[in-house]
Amino acid sequence: MKLFFSLFFLIFINKPLLSNDFESRYQIKSRGISLGFLTWKLKIKDGLYETILDLESKGFLSTLYSFEGKYSSTGKIIDNFLIPKEYNQFWKTKKKEKVVKIFFKNKNISQINLTPTEKELPRIKFKELNNYVDPLASFINILFNQNSSYTIDGRRAYLLMPNKINGYTKILIDEYRNIWADHKRNDLEYLEIYEEPNQILPKKINIMFGGSVFYLKRI
Repeated sequence: MKLFFSLFFLIFINKPLLSNDFESRYQIKSRGISLGFLTWKLKIKDGLYETILDLESKGFLSTLYSFEGKYSSTGKIIDNFLIPKEYNQFWKTKKKEKVVKIFFKNKNISQINLTPTEKELPRIKFKELNNYVDPLASFINILFNQNSSYTIDGRRAYLLMPNKINGYTKILIDEYRNIWADHKRNDLEYLEIYEEPNQILPKKINIMFGGSVFYLKRI
């Protein structure tokens, strides 16, 4: 579930980046049941960007499984590509709380901080990875440029592969590697992003995760 939320929540229509502020709110459903809400903010000014996602559980199931999350990415915009400087991820449930911080320098990963501290040694040399970006910047870059994007979220590294299909974009996950765990399990299968004319933010996002479909719809 945490990987599901860390990957997909920032996606754009293929339009020029302008100096402006944007904000949308989405309801999250699965199997007809409301799970919560996502508030998505984007600020662009003077060649810099900041994007923030706030996630909260709400509805019948929140009494059984409550969660909250906050994700942010900041950096520069160069030639219509987002180049991150810092990525932050906060995830909390009734039983656990986790924080991820990634620092980038010159399109490389300079540092990853995890709370709680990871006891395992990294299984890949993440500081030697070139041209990897955080999940939020990665999704934006995909839909502005329609190119595959190498992505790191602090615990995993993978390739996001877009395919434009009759009015929506389908994104597959490939070359998946766990940084700290010795397995290749990945429950996130793909995402579907639906555009809306004259809007920067998408109107609908579908996520296939662990055999279930999660629906995000702007409200």
